[in-house]
Amino acid sequence: MPAYLREALDHFNPDVPAEWAYTQTTIRNDLAITERFDPTQPPDNRWILLQYNGRVPSPEDREKYRHFKESNPTTASQAAFRKGDIEPGSIELVREDAERADFRCSFRAEAAGSDKMLGHLSLKLTVHKQQRHIERFLLGLNEPYSPVLGVKMNTLAVEMTFSAPTADRPSLPAVGSSHFTGRIFFIGTEESLQVSYSAFTRVR
Repeated sequence: MPAYLREALDHFNPDVPAEWAYTQTTIRNDLAITERFDPTQPPDNRWILLQYNGRVPSPEDREKYRHFKESNPTTASQAAFRKGDIEPGSIELVREDAERADFRCSFRAEAAGSDKMLGHLSLKLTVHKQQRHIERFLLGLNEPYSPVLGVKMNTLAVEMTFSAPTADRPSLPAVGSSHFTGRIFFIGTEESLQVSYSAFTRVR
């Protein structure tokens, strides 16, 4: 394994580190929501709705948002995998130039989880060789898959890009996107999602 790849993997964190506050804009199909996460606030106040479809949220919007967060009690953005899930022996160079290299790899069998989802995905990494950080990952579904009874995933593509590290901050998530097609109880479904991150502030 090249030294630049080993160092990039050592520092790779697909999540926002716990000591950072940030603004997150999520576009799901035709709905856009901008919210602010601050880990120093009490659990019920860590997420604040800033915009709803590009406008100042109405009281009704804020009430819907509150109910949504109560039923989806996530503390922060969570990635689909951890760096320790990657099987080192599966890493294979696909292409490289003077600045970047692309690798493909798979996940450890024990990392697949009870639903075995990771075992059905392939992973591609783009590494900046001089800065020694992962600029992008791509996740793709290898073949149609049924995670639970009545649900069929036909296609799934996930992409995440990351900022370059600087002297006072690590590499951080920049933009994530996903596209899914499948069936839920014989009804065709399709979903596109984009999540962008901005206004990072170290709070701890």
